[in-house]
Amino acid sequence: MQESNKQTGINKILNRIFAAVVILLFVIALFFSDAFSRSYLPEMTDYNDEWLDENGNSYKISSLNVKDHGGKIVLTKKLPYYIFDGDCLCFESRNVNIKVMMGKRRIYDFNTEENITGMGYGIAFHNVGISREDGGEIITLEFDQLINNEMSGQLFRVYLGKPADYIRRFIYDRALLVIASVLIIFFGLLLVILWLGIPDKSRQPFDVIALGIASFCVGMWCLINTSVIQLLSGHYYFWRIIGTLLIPMIGYPFVVFFVSLTVLKKKIYNILAFVVSVGAEVGMILLRYVANIDMMNSLVYFSLFVAASDLIIMIIYSVENRMHCKSLDRPTGLKNFDIGIGILIALTVLDVLMWGEENKLEDSYGAFMRFGIVVFIIIMILQFVSWWTRDQADMDRERFINRSLQFSATSRNPVESIKLLLEYLGKELQAKRTYIFEGEKNGAMQATYEWYADGLTPMDQEIESIPSEKEIEKLHECIMTAENNCFIIRNAEEIKDLSPFMYSMMEMGNLSNAVFSPLVLGNKPIGFVGIADIPKESINNVYEIMGVLPYFFAQMINQRKEQDRIIYYSYHDSLSGAKNRTALKEFMKEKLDVSQAFGYVLCEIDDLKEINANLGHDAGDAMVQNTAKSMMEAFGEENVYRLSGENFVAFGFENDETYFENDVLRAKRLLHERKCLATVASVFCSNGANDIEVVIKHTFELLENEKVEQDKGV
Repeated sequence: MQESNKQTGINKILNRIFAAVVILLFVIALFFSDAFSRSYLPEMTDYNDEWLDENGNSYKISSLNVKDHGGKIVLTKKLPYYIFDGDCLCFESRNVNIKVMMGKRRIYDFNTEENITGMGYGIAFHNVGISREDGGEIITLEFDQLINNEMSGQLFRVYLGKPADYIRRFIYDRALLVIASVLIIFFGLLLVILWLGIPDKSRQPFDVIALGIASFCVGMWCLINTSVIQLLSGHYYFWRIIGTLLIPMIGYPFVVFFVSLTVLKKKIYNILAFVVSVGAEVGMILLRYVANIDMMNSLVYFSLFVAASDLIIMIIYSVENRMHCKSLDRPTGLKNFDIGIGILIALTVLDVLMWGEENKLEDSYGAFMRFGIVVFIIIMILQFVSWWTRDQADMDRERFINRSLQFSATSRNPVESIKLLLEYLGKELQAKRTYIFEGEKNGAMQATYEWYADGLTPMDQEIESIPSEKEIEKLHECIMTAENNCFIIRNAEEIKDLSPFMYSMMEMGNLSNAVFSPLVLGNKPIGFVGIADIPKESINNVYEIMGVLPYFFAQMINQRKEQDRIIYYSYHDSLSGAKNRTALKEFMKEKLDVSQAFGYVLCEIDDLKEINANLGHDAGDAMVQNTAKSMMEAFGEENVYRLSGENFVAFGFENDETYFENDVLRAKRLLHERKCLATVASVFCSNGANDIEVVIKHTFELLENEKVEQDKGV
């Protein structure tokens, strides 16, 4: 054994030395060669300067934008007398139609084709062949704007030389961007492959496939953005379409990945991100084919919308997750993510600063941002590898815990989930009993949940007494101070003096052992969970499991306690306190008796959007809250609903119209006293109504008339 360990140690040392030598050789080759030199690049004649228009004005062609010259410009320049075989006029264009004339002879045409994104084609590369006989001739470039006069159109990077040399120079200039983009794509594919290799995908440390897809999409967009792939393949429209349609879709998998990192799991944020991405994609396509708006004119706005929406989603979810973890005194699970994002942001800011300060990054602008993405993905991959290489026993324990929770999650009712989980634990661990004791307000401890094996009877039928408060305190203190908060009783005699109740329970149930762990919510103990009569060989595994599972039991108990509160919020508007639209629909469908007298009131806050824009959302929120308060004071909290951002609905159930009108006048007076700018309209149905929709429509008409009268008064 010692010889084997010694051999293993020698192999490790040799492997490390070998790796260091390989890295050193690579560094030497990189920095002591022509890797960063431009001297080996082929010479090409820069043909950007001294192009003349029809009036004799001289221009640098790469600085021109055709839309600044009425949508069309014609430039001429004299070719050098010495032209070599194979030379071409090589240049790039963006969204312009091109004609090239040699004297009066047309030698090249390029006209855009309509495509999914619109009339634009993005970046295209052109090689205009010339011969020795053309030396000294006047070459004319005519380029005009596409149909959409808002779209920029340019020619740039004009060189005279061989196309192959042009390609080499272009790729060299953007080598950093290409390398970073390819690395992002590579790591994205690597994550997908790793995901395929995970046997139990429910156990992954985060949503690996979501990060892989997001990385691949980002990498493809970055690569397309370099224009290298267009240059090499010659497919301009295909890559333009892919690059344009990819952008809005990147946000959704990234949000899914972010949500998967957190302790708090809420699928609603994934749904919101999906709606944002797909909605933006559909919006661009609809504008393209319904309003004939080129996607490049709408892409920026939709991209900003997606980016801002996803950022808001992640910020809100991050705050909610941190609050949740703080209440449980647990880490957020976002440490590596925060480090990666911090590095990415820092490198992106460096990109922006270098561009703003020196404006010298024409061909490498965005390289730092791209490498920031690479670093971020590598950090996430390292987190994945760390998880992958954990001790097998830990993996088995976590697998058991996940299966337990999945089993309990088959029911959305927390009470049913607790019962299912206790049953699953008992059967899987071959225990005789699993149970939960919860503390009462009077300090007593009550058995609230129990599972027991076939042939046994419930605990409350087997025990003749309940533990005293002093005994509970001693027992709870032992559980809380035990290692890993897991108190193990390996035989009944150990507990005889400490807890006669527990001793009696084990003796009467003929239990050979028991394991207890506290249930803690925040920092407050609320009870304990126990497993009794476990096979001896499984006790150590149970010890590890019970260090984790009580947290989830406590959450389920908390969910049970909060169930009424959740129901309350599902039917109430969080800002105003009034009932929400869901509650209104349910009330009108199931509870409103239209055969009896009732009054319908509609209140609309005037210019709420302008208040938010000019005075801030705090002022707008205060206006909403004061309006709701006034309406609820006049008509009762149970009868007021927030219909939309600025609209409230109220019902009055007085039998006499005079009383109803008094309530309406009181509401108006309260609104005026609280300086709420709102318009109120009401309808009283003294004999009920045959059709509530008619009443609603009439009230809306009265409201609009009231607003018109107010405007006239102003």
